Order: sequence, then C-alpha cells, then structure tokens
Amino acid sequence: MKRCELVYMDAKSSKFWNLELNGSRHSLAYGRIGTDGQKKEKDFDSEEKAEAAFHKLVKEKMAKGYVEAAGSGVESCGHVSNDTNLPLISFSSINHKDEVYDNVKTFVGKRVLDYDPEKASRDTSKLIYRFRSDWDEDVCEEHLKHFIDSDASLEATGIIIGAWHGDDPENSPESVIKLLIDNKERLPKLAAIYLGDITSEENEMSWIYQTDVSPLFEGFPQLQLLRTRGGQDLALSKPDHPNLRALALESGGLPVEVIRSICTSNFPNLEYLEIWLGTDEYGGNSSVQDLQPILAGKLFPKLKYLGLRNCDYVDDIAGVIVNSPIIDRIETLDLSLGTLTDAGAKALLSLPQNGTLKKLNIHHHYVSGSLVKELNQLDIAVDTSNPSEMEDDDEWRFVAVGE
Repeated sequence: MKRCELVYMDAKSSKFWNLELNGSRHSLAYGRIGTDGQKKEKDFDSEEKAEAAFHKLVKEKMAKGYVEAAGSGVESCGHVSNDTNLPLISFSSINHKDEVYDNVKTFVGKRVLDYDPEKASRDTSKLIYRFRSDWDEDVCEEHLKHFIDSDASLEATGIIIGAWHGDDPENSPESVIKLLIDNKERLPKLAAIYLGDITSEENEMSWIYQTDVSPLFEGFPQLQLLRTRGGQDLALSKPDHPNLRALALESGGLPVEVIRSICTSNFPNLEYLEIWLGTDEYGGNSSVQDLQPILAGKLFPKLKYLGLRNCDYVDDIAGVIVNSPIIDRIETLDLSLGTLTDAGAKALLSLPQNGTLKKLNIHHHYVSGSLVKELNQLDIAVDTSNPSEMEDDDEWRFVAVGE
C-alpha cells in the first residue's frame, strides 16, 4: 500500500488531498482544511495502471502548489496544527494570475471576514478580520479601533488591511500602522499582517501609495509574516526582525531601494521571500545585479521559498540563478507572473534535480510548447500553466500585473 498526503493554501482556499494506493484501487479523500471532506474510490484494470496513475496524479498536484502534509504544519486529516508557528505553505497567497483581482478569502489558512462593528466579534483563533474603507465611507481605522477595543483582539493571530485610502487614492497607510503600533498591547498574538488587500477596482496595484513599514517590525516582535501590496513610497528603513519567517511584497514595479534594504536586512529566520519586481513603466528600476546578495545564498540561511515574480527581466534571472549558490538551498523557485521566454526556459533546464529543489513555478510565461514539454520532464514539480497565446513574432510581452 502507498499513501500520499498533500495540502494546499492560497488566497481562495485551504485544502487537503489524501490518496491511497492499495493493489489496483485508489482511495481518495479531499476537501477544505478543517472539515472531513469527501471520499472516492476508483478501480483500475491492473495494479500497474493504478500505480502509474497514482504517481501521475501526485506529480500533477505538486505542480499545482500542493505540498506534502508531513512537516508542513498541517495535519493530514485536514486540520491546522495547534503549533504557534504558522505553516510554511500558509505564507503563499496569490499563486495564479486570476487570484490578483479579488480580495483574499483565506489568509494563513484561515477564513477571512470583513469586520462589521454591528455584529459581535467571532472566534479570532479560527478566522481573520479585514478592515477597509470605500469611496463613500472612510471607516477602515474606525472599525480597526473598534475591534482593538474588543476582547477579540487579544486572540487575533492575523489582521488584513484593505483599501485604507477612502476617496483619496494617494493616502498612505501610515496612520493605520500608527494605530496598530499604539495599541500593540491589545494584539499580543499577532503573527501575520497583510497591508494592502486592495483590488484593481479599488486602486490599481501600481497606484497604491505605501509607506515605511519598518515600525511593524519594531512593534510586533512575534510577527512571522508581513505581506504588502503596492510599490510607490514603499520602504524598509529598519529591516531587522529576529522572528520574521516570511516577507512578501507585491508590486507592479518595486523600487531598487527596497531590494537594497532586503539585501542589507537582518532576518535570520526568514524561510519565505516573495518579491514582485515589476517593470520600469511602474517604478521597477532594479536589475539582476541588484539581486546578487540574495542569489549568493548567505543572507537568509533558512530560506526555503524564493519568489522573484511579476518580473520583466526574468530571463536574466533564469540565466544566473541556475549557477547561483541559492539554488542548492531552496525548495521552491517561483519565477511566475513574469515574461519568461525560451531564452530563460533553456537556462532552467539546467536546474539541479537531485538536491533540495522540489518545485519550479513559471505560471504566466511566453515559453514555446516544445520547451514547456522539456521543463515538464524535469524530475521536480513544474507549474507551466497559463502560457501566453501571443504570436512568435510579437515583440511585446507583459508581466501579469502592471497597473
């Protein structure tokens, strides 16, 4: 008998998938984490066909972002462990292009609910509240203060800040951060913050004005994940946090100063680094040379996931990273949402397949079908979904999120 237990988390869902091979029979259990899910069985004509199908299904699931439940922090039965450490897989959120356009429905594996002061606060150990304004009602900070004054805030492990800007899209979240810092004693268990769960209908990603988010590092020593959206005025003036395990910065164009801050940071426990580099049309002014301190592999000794996403020079990254020390240390290389072409794909065929690397993600790419087939034959899980349908002689290639 063989058994594979996988789990998956993104902005829409948190799922488990358990497949058991017993002779010529598959027994499958799957569903939302925290539930018993559903069960199915399927019989094959022979044990050989059942085993071949078993391995094919597992590889397909791994390519889609599922990871082995063992060691992930999520129990195979589909329940999140009571360990105070957030599961590594829970740090991922936007795995695919279509997930950018909606507010998140789950965050760090928990259901997300918009805060309503008219309703009693629910158990914040099982859900995460989102606070936001809209063009007519600037209530983000008012609702956040109402929540902070309630006992529910004492158990909150995560907070999401949505559109904070009201009717002025150039407002930064500086006052929101100050409100959180001023009341940090009311948020003693806060481990995850998403600053900028803002859809394109509320404000285009490249138009979002951020601010210096370093006060959050100083104010919340137990913080494990900081995720932000928007690159304008984003800064990490004091990138120092002994317990931070995940940093994710979504942008249509990330200023090189932010990358330099990351490259001079002190995050000794960082396991997950996801940065959206973008294009120079929207403020992205970095190059692969600016990433060298990261690629050298010494900055973050515990790093397992490296995402260099939404990048218009991803071919350059692919050409360099295959020979960089970092590739022998990480488990996942995520080059998705960018403008990867055959030039970059040919370089990626040289990725090591017998080391720590388990997965490559190039979702949203401009790679030809023949090279996609070669990448899918690598002995690691490869997500090659969402190829471009552009013509070969078309010179224009776009990252997934520019504005």
